[in-house]
Amino acid sequence: MTATLRNFELWLLKFLTFFGGCFFCFYLQSHFKWTPVVAASLTGLLGTFIPDTKRIEGAHIHALVYTGAFVAMGSRVVDAGLWQILLVSVVGSTIYFCLGARFKGLGGRLGFIAFVSSLLGIALRYWL
Repeated sequence: MTATLRNFELWLLKFLTFFGGCFFCFYLQSHFKWTPVVAASLTGLLGTFIPDTKRIEGAHIHALVYTGAFVAMGSRVVDAGLWQILLVSVVGSTIYFCLGARFKGLGGRLGFIAFVSSLLGIALRYWL
């Protein structure tokens, strides 16, 4: 039971950071009319200032902020609004949570996860 709760807390932390990166990048694009690259750059830059404390060590929150920014930068998914961002964040953080360790050491894993979560987000939008 404790391990399950810890896994849920870890997934929730990953989801919140993924969603935060995606939403902040989306917000900069939609409200300030910034280009996707500039908005994602600022999101990634601000994400680096999140302190890496012992409590969240190993959660890879910086990588999840970057992945969320990748989704908002390179996908039309965010044009659909907040619910689509939530859906993509659930999918992306779940993929990272389940498969992140399998991609360790491979280049391009954040972009791959952002790409797959965007595709699944689009597919789920039409299926749901």
